Amino acid sequence: MLNDLRYAFRQLLKHPGFTFIAVLALALGIGANTAIFSVVNAVLLRPLPYPHSERLVSIRETTSTFPNGSVSYPNFLDWRAGQRSFTDLTLVRRESFNFSPIGGVGAPERIGGGRVTYNFVSVLGLTPVLGRDFAEADDVPGAAPVTLISERLWRTKFGASPKVIGQRVMLDGVAREIIGVLPDDLRYPRLAEVWVPLAELRKEQGILGRGNHPGFSVVGRLKPGVSLTQAKADLNTIAAELERRYPDSNATRRVRLELLLESAVGDYRNSLNLLLGAVACVLLIACANVANLQLARAMARTKELAVRAALGASRSQLMRQMLTESVLLAVLGAVAGVLLAIWSLDAIVALSPARVARFQETRIDLPALLFTGAVALGAGILVGLWPAWQVSKSAALTVILHEAGTRGGSGGLRRQRARSALVVTQVALAVVLLAAAGLTLKSFWHAQQEALNFQPENLLTVSLALPQARYAEDEKQIAFYDQLIQRVRALPGVEAAAVGSNIPFDDNESDSTFHLTGTPAVPPGQEPSAEINIISSDYFRALGIPILRGRAFGPEDVAGIGRSRSIIIDETLARKFFPGVNPIGRQIDDNQTFEKKPPPLTIVGVVPRTRNEAPGEPQNIESLKFHHIYFSSAQYANTDNVLVVRVKNGDPLALVPAIRRAVLGLDPDQPLGATATMETNISNSLAKRRLTMTLLGSFAGLALLLASVGLYGVMALSVTQRTRELGIRMALGAARADVFRLVLGQGVTLIGFGLILGLLGALAAGRALASILYGVGAIDVPALALSLISLTIVALLACFVPARRATRVDPMVALRQE
Repeated sequence: MLNDLRYAFRQLLKHPGFTFIAVLALALGIGANTAIFSVVNAVLLRPLPYPHSERLVSIRETTSTFPNGSVSYPNFLDWRAGQRSFTDLTLVRRESFNFSPIGGVGAPERIGGGRVTYNFVSVLGLTPVLGRDFAEADDVPGAAPVTLISERLWRTKFGASPKVIGQRVMLDGVAREIIGVLPDDLRYPRLAEVWVPLAELRKEQGILGRGNHPGFSVVGRLKPGVSLTQAKADLNTIAAELERRYPDSNATRRVRLELLLESAVGDYRNSLNLLLGAVACVLLIACANVANLQLARAMARTKELAVRAALGASRSQLMRQMLTESVLLAVLGAVAGVLLAIWSLDAIVALSPARVARFQETRIDLPALLFTGAVALGAGILVGLWPAWQVSKSAALTVILHEAGTRGGSGGLRRQRARSALVVTQVALAVVLLAAAGLTLKSFWHAQQEALNFQPENLLTVSLALPQARYAEDEKQIAFYDQLIQRVRALPGVEAAAVGSNIPFDDNESDSTFHLTGTPAVPPGQEPSAEINIISSDYFRALGIPILRGRAFGPEDVAGIGRSRSIIIDETLARKFFPGVNPIGRQIDDNQTFEKKPPPLTIVGVVPRTRNEAPGEPQNIESLKFHHIYFSSAQYANTDNVLVVRVKNGDPLALVPAIRRAVLGLDPDQPLGATATMETNISNSLAKRRLTMTLLGSFAGLALLLASVGLYGVMALSVTQRTRELGIRMALGAARADVFRLVLGQGVTLIGFGLILGLLGALAAGRALASILYGVGAIDVPALALSLISLTIVALLACFVPARRATRVDPMVALRQE
C-alpha cells in the first residue's frame, strides 16, 4: 500500500493540470457537503445540552382551528396532578425584562428572560454553577422576589464574581435577589438571560381563568421506558376529562407533544434536508466529472498498465493502484473542501435566521470532519471504481500489448458509452437542481410580493415595556404613552407616531374568540377567532393604512366603567359577518375585560387586513387567516407596546438617540427594547426562505458549471480520438459543415437524454419541495422551461468549441500520423 501511495503521488505530480482540475471539482462537491452538513449537524442533529435530552418534551394545546396554542394555567395544574408518564412538568413563558443592577453603573436595558415554575431547572436536568436553584417556597404569592441569572450575564455584568449571590437587581421595577447562576448550556426560552418564578402570577385573575391562554408552554421529562405516543395518550385522556367538566373553555382541546429539540428546529428540517440533497447532487456531478477524467487518463496509460500486467501484476493489484490514486485525489479534494467550507460558513450563518441560536453555533467540528472523511472515501471509490475495473481487464491488456505500432480508434465503444452515461447523469442532475432553484426563487418572490396593506418604508419600530410594579394603574400606563407620542411627534423629521401591540412583524401574537351581539350562541370550541391589536389614535396614519369605512380612534374613545368601547375591524371580518350591510355601528360582545356584564363593543371603522408575518409558514398564525380587531389604547391600557414612527425621509434609525432621550426624560429607569426598521423586520421574517433560495441557487449554478465542463471534456476528448476518422471523412469529400453537424449532433444527443431524465427528476423534486413552496405549484412550467433552456444554452456552448475544432482538422496531417 505504501508503494501504491508513493506511486500515486508521483503520478499526480507528473500531471499537475489533471490533478488541479480533479481536486478542484472534488473540493467544490465535498466542500459544499461539509458546509451544509455542519449546519444540519448544528441545527438538527446535535442534541440539546441537557442530560438525556431525548426525553424532554414540549407540550402545547391544540384545537380544531388552532393546532399549536399556548397552555392554560389551570389546565397545566390538572395535567401535572393527573399524568403518569413524566417525572415532572414545568410551565414556561418567554418574556423580556427591564434590567439594571441596584447601585450599578450603566443605563437600564431590556434583556430576554423566562417566567417559570420552581421546578424548571430540575426538569431540564441542570444544576446552577453557583448558588442554588428555585425552591417551592420561592414560587408562591407573597414570596420574597428572587431570580436566577445566566452565566453570560454573570460574566458581562458582574465580572464573574462569586459575591453575586445575594446581590439585588431591578427587574421590571422589582428588586430581586440573585440566588443562583445557571450554566451557559441553558438556552431556553430563546435568548433568556434571567429567570423568575411564576409566584405573583399565580393569583392574577387573567392567569387563573381556564379559558385564558397567556403564552405559556409546558416542558416535561418522560419517565424511562415511556414513549411519546404513550405520554400523548395519557395527557389526552386528562384533556378529554377536562372537556367534559369544563365544556365552555375546553371544548375540542387536546394536547400536542413533540420532542423539545423538534419544537425548536422542526420548522427548518425540510429546508435543511433539501439543501443536503442538493449538495449530494453537486457531489455526484463532481464525481462524474472526475470519473470521466480518470477514464480518459486511464486510456493514455493502457500501455503502461499492460506492461505491468505482463511483468506479473495481478488484476487486483492494478485495481488497487487505480483506486489508491482516486482516493488520494478525493483526500486532497476533502482538504481543499474543508477550507472552502470554513470560508463559506460565515456567509451561510449571515443568511440564517438570526434569532435561532443553533444556526449561529454552526462550526466545523469533529462530526463534520468525520463526515467529510466518509464523503471523501466514498467519492474516491466512486470516482475510481469503474476506471479501475476497465483498465484491469487482463484480456484487454493482452490485446494492447499486441497492438505494438498501431493507434487506437476511439478508445472502445464500451468506454465511450460509460463516458456518455456519466455526462447524461451530470446534465440530468443539473436540470433537477436548476428546476429546484427556480421553484424556490419564484416562491421567495411570491412571499415578498404578498400584499402587506401597509407602507413599511421609512418606518421605525421600538419596543417598550412598562414595569407592572411601577405602572399598575391604567391611568399611569395611558399617560406615559400619550406623553411619549407627543414628544416623539415633535422631533424633527417625524411625520407620525403611535403605539400598538401585536403590530405586523413584531414576533408576538395575541388572539381571542369573539361573538356578534344578538346572534345565537356558537357551540363551545367553534367560536370564530381574531387577532387582537391595541393601538393609539394615529396608528393607521403611521403605518399608512387607509380607513375604508367609518373613522379612526379619536378623543371621543375614552375609558369608563359601564361605557361602551370602540373597535375597528378589518375588511375580511366585515365581509364574512356583515355581508351586504354597513358594519359601522354594529356590536360585538366585550370579552376583553373583567367587568361584570360589560356593554358590547361598537364598530366605528373598517380597515384592510394587514399581513403580520411571513406568508406560507405552517407554524405561523398568519396561516390561519384570522381576522383583525383593533382596540383603542385609551380604553384598554397595555404595558407592552411597540412605538412606530414614520419619518419624512432619511434613515429612521437616526432617530433612535432622540427617542431614547424622550423616554428617559419621562422615566430614567425605562430602557428601549428591540429597535429596527419595519423593512428589516420583514426581511428577517423571510430569512429561512432567503437561505434556501440563495444556497439552492448557488448549488444549481455550481452544478451547471460542472456539468458544462464535463460535457466539454467528453466532446473535446471525442474529437481528439476521432481525428483520423474525421480526416478520412474530409479527404473523401465531407464538407466542414457536415463535420461540425456530426460532432455537434453527438453532444446534442447527450444533452437531449440528460434533459429528459432531468425533467423526470425535476417533477419528482417539485413534489418533494411542495411543503416549503409558497404561491408556486410542484409543477411550474415557467420554472421548468427556464431551467431546461438555460442548461441547453450553456451545454450547446460547451459543445460548440470542440465541434468547431473538429472542422479545422487537416486531412493530410491526420492521415500522416498513422
